[in-house]
Amino acid sequence: MWDSFIALSLGLGFIWFARTIVIRRKRNPRGLPLPPGPKGLPLLGNVFQFPQANPWEGYHKLCEEYGDMVFLTAPGLGILVLGSHRRAVDLLDKRSANYSERPTSPIVDLMDLNWSFGLMPYGSKWREHNRTFHKYFSNSAVQQYYPIMYEETKAFLCKVNSQPNDIFEDMKLYVTYIHIGWRALSDYHARRLFGAALMRVAYGIDDNRKNKVLVDNGATLASRFSDAVIPGRFLVSSIPALRHVPSWFPGAGFKKTFEELAHISYKALYPPFEEAKSNFAEGASGKYPSIAADLIDSLPEKSDANYVTLETIARSVCAVGYVSGAETTVSSATALLYVLASYPEIYAKAQAEIDAVIGSGRLPLVTDREGLPYVHAIVKEVGRWYTVVPLGVAHAAKEDDEYDDYFIPKRTIILQNNWAMMHDPDVFDKPFEFVPERYIKDGKIDPSVPDTDHAAFGHGRR
Repeated sequence: MWDSFIALSLGLGFIWFARTIVIRRKRNPRGLPLPPGPKGLPLLGNVFQFPQANPWEGYHKLCEEYGDMVFLTAPGLGILVLGSHRRAVDLLDKRSANYSERPTSPIVDLMDLNWSFGLMPYGSKWREHNRTFHKYFSNSAVQQYYPIMYEETKAFLCKVNSQPNDIFEDMKLYVTYIHIGWRALSDYHARRLFGAALMRVAYGIDDNRKNKVLVDNGATLASRFSDAVIPGRFLVSSIPALRHVPSWFPGAGFKKTFEELAHISYKALYPPFEEAKSNFAEGASGKYPSIAADLIDSLPEKSDANYVTLETIARSVCAVGYVSGAETTVSSATALLYVLASYPEIYAKAQAEIDAVIGSGRLPLVTDREGLPYVHAIVKEVGRWYTVVPLGVAHAAKEDDEYDDYFIPKRTIILQNNWAMMHDPDVFDKPFEFVPERYIKDGKIDPSVPDTDHAAFGHGRR
């Protein structure tokens, strides 16, 4: 009996092995190798080699050792790190049809973030959300929000003038974080400015106390998600079945963490939109138009078959608009404040340009940007020097691919190391120094210098 069982087991094992070989040869007929990377452990792969603290720096070190494209594995995962601008352009831009997917992650489900179209699979649902989003956030559309930005800038400056000590304490704390290698920011004033502007634009809510809570929720959600999806941070990313483990089970403490974050996700998505709906129904509109008010006004009757879908899109677009900005915009603004406080010569040169072009009778406007190339260069240099989204938003390979004599399997997660690209000494001279002049040529912004928008928005069609 046991002889028969052993023979059957060996036979099934041989069949499985042979089938695996056939499938691999069919998917990779040329027998191309995977991109280079560190050797991993059997079954576990590189699970213990994923950098955790400042992972963008850890991945950069791997690229220095293995080349500007590094492949790592974990149970059920293949991860390709792109360490140069050339690699990102080749795959994410030139082959965007195959690399516009988002990786499926149990983290998205556990945090209840399926409403964010930035994390949706590429397809018709994503296109509907994206089309609506760009209706309100295109270069031409954002001009209608300039008056709000101007008012909030004035309020911000009044706040700084009345409470100057707060901002200097923030700067001291930020410098401390910089020296120990953290990217955390203390950003009370910056959050006040951009948080208020974001909430007025998205929902028309002009209550500072409410806005502070909502923006804090958005910032928490964005930063905690970015941290949670770092490869190797949570085992459930590699073994999705673990999400079904009861929260009381030993080692399942992550369930409670994600339940708390899912609650924050709910508070970020629903309450502000419901308040905007209530205000709209009562005829209480703000001084300036809001995205929520315009979307609510365009909704069909509730009896319409498309009502629920269109309301869902409206709610998602408003939330994405403020959640994505709550962390990135505020962090960039705080970095700018740090730079101006730390480099008095840069501050003085910017002030001189403003005085020469604008004078002292009013504040600069967004429309003055073309006449303020040095100020514009400072903003661009902040985006490069302080890379607000150092690893970008992950992409995924839709199908198997061959590139530069390497095989890239379907569903490979693609990470673009924006931080490394923005600090590449072959592209930027003295990359760790803050030098706005690198963007100026003949008194104008030099278009030949790599655009720092990639550091915030990444490569590819998404």
